[in-house]
Amino acid sequence: MSMPTRTSLALSLSLALAAPLSLRAAPPEANAQAAPDVARLAPVVVTATKQSAAEQVTPASVTVIDGLAVEREGLDSLYDVAYRSPNVYFTSFTQNTPSITIRGLGFSDDESDSTSTSALIDGVPMTVTTLGQLFDVQQIEVLRGPQSTLYGQNSMGGLVAVRTRDPGFEFGGNAQVEYATGNRRRETAGLDIPLSDRTAIRIAGGADNADGYVKNDALDRDNTGGWRSRFGRIKFLHVDDAGGEWRLGVHGVNTKGGNDFFTTRSLADDHHSANGDAGQNDLSYTLVTGSYDRQLANGNRLAVNLGGSRVDWDYWLPESVFGGVSGFNASTEQYSGEARLSHTPDGDAGLDWMGGVYASKIRRDSPYTFGMADVFSSVTSARIKGSTAAIFGELGWRFNPQWRVAGALRVERDERRMDWRSTQSAGSYSAVETLRSKTHDTVLLPRLTLEYRPDAQQFAWATLARGYKASGFNQYATDSASAAQAYQPEYGNYAELGYRLQGVDETWNVSAVGFYTKLRDQQVVTIGSGGQSLTTNAGRSHNLGMELSGTWRPVRSVDLTAFVGLVKAVYDDYSTGGVDYSGQQFPNTPRQSYGVTAAWRFAPGWEAGLAVRHQGSSNLYPTTTVKNDAYTLLDAQLSYRVDRHWTVGVYGKNLTDRVYYTRALNDLVVAGTGRVVGVRVGLDF
Repeated sequence: MSMPTRTSLALSLSLALAAPLSLRAAPPEANAQAAPDVARLAPVVVTATKQSAAEQVTPASVTVIDGLAVEREGLDSLYDVAYRSPNVYFTSFTQNTPSITIRGLGFSDDESDSTSTSALIDGVPMTVTTLGQLFDVQQIEVLRGPQSTLYGQNSMGGLVAVRTRDPGFEFGGNAQVEYATGNRRRETAGLDIPLSDRTAIRIAGGADNADGYVKNDALDRDNTGGWRSRFGRIKFLHVDDAGGEWRLGVHGVNTKGGNDFFTTRSLADDHHSANGDAGQNDLSYTLVTGSYDRQLANGNRLAVNLGGSRVDWDYWLPESVFGGVSGFNASTEQYSGEARLSHTPDGDAGLDWMGGVYASKIRRDSPYTFGMADVFSSVTSARIKGSTAAIFGELGWRFNPQWRVAGALRVERDERRMDWRSTQSAGSYSAVETLRSKTHDTVLLPRLTLEYRPDAQQFAWATLARGYKASGFNQYATDSASAAQAYQPEYGNYAELGYRLQGVDETWNVSAVGFYTKLRDQQVVTIGSGGQSLTTNAGRSHNLGMELSGTWRPVRSVDLTAFVGLVKAVYDDYSTGGVDYSGQQFPNTPRQSYGVTAAWRFAPGWEAGLAVRHQGSSNLYPTTTVKNDAYTLLDAQLSYRVDRHWTVGVYGKNLTDRVYYTRALNDLVVAGTGRVVGVRVGLDF
């Protein structure tokens, strides 16, 4: 959107901050029926729905959080997920509409109609902002690096894939209530209703209400940054006579809230504001998902995903922020379909293959209004219609039991059309501009992977791939020159090396991944001297770094986990507006992040946890000259399982009340959430 207008809940306690990928994949049905195991390190599993067989490992840098951890630790937003993933950083200008950067890519995704990082719910693409309210989740995958074949939608920087909880075939359910600082009240519940031994539905939903963490001194109110959210889901599962799994889901979220977040540093440091009104930040979406997954004869497998969504976002800053009306009522509709057929040979050698098709259509309506009464008015609107069609496939050869080589190719066609209109007025001056712009790309995205698995405890891989981000338009451009100038497509040559090692007794494991991406024509949004949103492409840039993670159980009652993320993401050749950015780190991209967590089951039913998470310093988007100093968050929790059904617990987040920022604009900043304490009560029945 046009700046100057564009402008977390603190993290739940982590008991499993970033457990590394297990060496063996687990089938979806195993994940659905999994239960806590206090005798072994809880594995982080990889879904096999996109792979040829349950035993196949994933040669990629990935963090996977299973549904038990999501539920136990209260991971209810993308912020929680980002803090558990090395080289993943969240950024936000409101409390419940997050975006993320992965290895430095994605910092300006909310400006362009083409994005670096993708979000999927049950395999269907959504905007990342919809992940501000997670609920009833079975598994979350955070994949880093270019993605062209694992999921239908291509993604240059990486993606977050959320798989919601499947219905169970036994009647039962769960419920949880929570009360915390900021007058936060969250209630969730889910119910499994079996209709037969092959058919079941699950109904889940809840409410999340809070006054927020901002005290408005001018209005003498403490709820101008609050929110009221309602969410629900109905999911249907049927297993047919041939073993095929049919899933249909209807998902909905409706959140209404204030928008009192941008303020001066001195006020933000105390979570205070002096704005003259609360503003508005309302987000709602409806999502329909459907899938069919079936194991065929002779090692073949068929998987189909279909879905559609509509997202409405009403965003209006307090008028006192810029001395006038500033905001929009935007909407996005997207429909997608994907089908793939794969083959896995019997035994330890032979050829495996996968082939698939993907298609999507999207429409974005992006109006923007900025005006000062009797002085100036600017009303722009951009309707963007886009389509994507792709075919992709992979051929793998396990030429001996320890080695496999795989080549993949994606052929993609992207088209975009924007109808743009602007009405500008100042005093007696008035002007109306309209234009229509089109762009299209056809690209080939190859990928080559070499895998080595000498035994069940070790797995190594090397990958070379080409990444791509489609050309597109700056949907919040405020002048015709910027609106007519489409982004050039962005390309990246990518290399990755990875290694995982697990102890024979499964009491420890480690993972290490190194990566390098050489980027050409990186898409960048800059802010002009008049506050207008401008479209540019950086000539050359790159990211380089590594991710380390590990877990260790020294005794049966203690779990230790840790991760480290290191990334250098800089412009190599980029100048705009008379400023040379060469050598500068991308905004919202800390050079280092790490986390350490300890969980201790010190008595029957009791569990205590302590987590430390650190983010290095970075410059904040979109200003890029405002520095966010390095900060460390300390969380803790204590819980007790009363019997088989009841669990009670207390928790604290950011216990040291560390001040940090999530966005900046000129001399205004958005502060992250301060100290939060709360209590949870859960029931399983």
